[in-house]
Amino acid sequence: MPPKLDEACRKDPRIRATFVLYKFQSEKSIFESYKSFCRKMGSNFMDYSEFEFWWQRFSAGNFDIDYDRSKEPKYCTITDLPVHIFEKICDNLGEDYKKEYWFTLRHVCKSFRGIVGSWKAPKFEEIEIRCDGESISLNFDGYVIEYFKKSKNSSKIKVHNSAEVSYSGNFRDLAIDDLMSVLASPGGYKLQHLTIFEKIDKIFVLKLCDKFENLAANVDVDTVELHPTRNMNPILVNKFLNLFRSIKKIDIKGEDKKRLQYTQKYFETIVDKINGIEALKGPMVHIDSFLTMVDRELVIPRGLKIPKMTLYLEDSSDVKFRRFGWHSPTAVAPNIVQILLKSHHLKFCRINATSFLTRVNIDKKLKELGAENYPETPDLYKYQIPDSDDYFEIEIKRNDRAITDVYIRRKSSSA
Repeated sequence: MPPKLDEACRKDPRIRATFVLYKFQSEKSIFESYKSFCRKMGSNFMDYSEFEFWWQRFSAGNFDIDYDRSKEPKYCTITDLPVHIFEKICDNLGEDYKKEYWFTLRHVCKSFRGIVGSWKAPKFEEIEIRCDGESISLNFDGYVIEYFKKSKNSSKIKVHNSAEVSYSGNFRDLAIDDLMSVLASPGGYKLQHLTIFEKIDKIFVLKLCDKFENLAANVDVDTVELHPTRNMNPILVNKFLNLFRSIKKIDIKGEDKKRLQYTQKYFETIVDKINGIEALKGPMVHIDSFLTMVDRELVIPRGLKIPKMTLYLEDSSDVKFRRFGWHSPTAVAPNIVQILLKSHHLKFCRINATSFLTRVNIDKKLKELGAENYPETPDLYKYQIPDSDDYFEIEIKRNDRAITDVYIRRKSSSA
């Protein structure tokens, strides 16, 4: 539509009414006609209440397009109700309606979004994020919202188990708006678990960074789960993780795929990705037992430059070892300890297993390395780091049958 004609149409009530009359004569339903009207004229040209007003007059046989609409009583909808009345109605949806219907109501209309925005954000324990260049999936405690790209400024959204609905706006912006409606809470937000799957879309991360900064959001996360690390961009992951005020621990997950070749190059790629994420230098980093299980050359303990980490080892009786012929990480645990004691970056490491080797094997390896046993504490060893005032304290934890944990802590002799 030419700009001059568009301006005339916007200001002339008679021309606006004529547009609705034209659609009315198409004999389609009011909803189909309004959608068609918005596609042609733009979603902001005329709101639904004005379109419906003229449609209802024409349906009653009143075709006077010169009628002064301002003479009509104010058109009221449910969104005109006082907020406390609206919330009383919502109480019938159940005790936890704000959490269950938070996103459903946000996507009804702009007015509903405003009402939901006045509520205190619900407490979600876990959020999962999957994003690529064409779609985004957000999972809030099992409540899934999916956003799909249609064009540059139009999207489709599927809220939980409902059908897909078309929306104007970029799918990334819509997803970020929903995500921040929860996280940007006054006083900060505490999230127990955040999971990031697959590749992270660069544009999504950059837009999210801007939104965090604009809203001054303060979010603390107990655990972040990354998988699979092999496909992640360290720079983008680092930007993403640095958005949060604090992270206690980060879980690095492996990928159990039949056709995947677990070569030394595969593990070197993972190590390079992990070492490239500066945000991992602060929190405790947990390495998935599946990664240690298929790491034949012990590339992970050799290559990681992480100050604080936990290595999980599988039981040597696990069926996967027998099926695929993999080595038992517990069998090479003494070698892992030896590697870690040579690390220049390590400050703390916990080696955990459901069932470990015998205490004698650990004792033997530690003594070979020159570690000294504390006579008063048989399960405590001291390993002096060459050419340094620092030393590693090695603590062995065990039950009646086997060793369950080995703790390695870097300490200073001058402390």
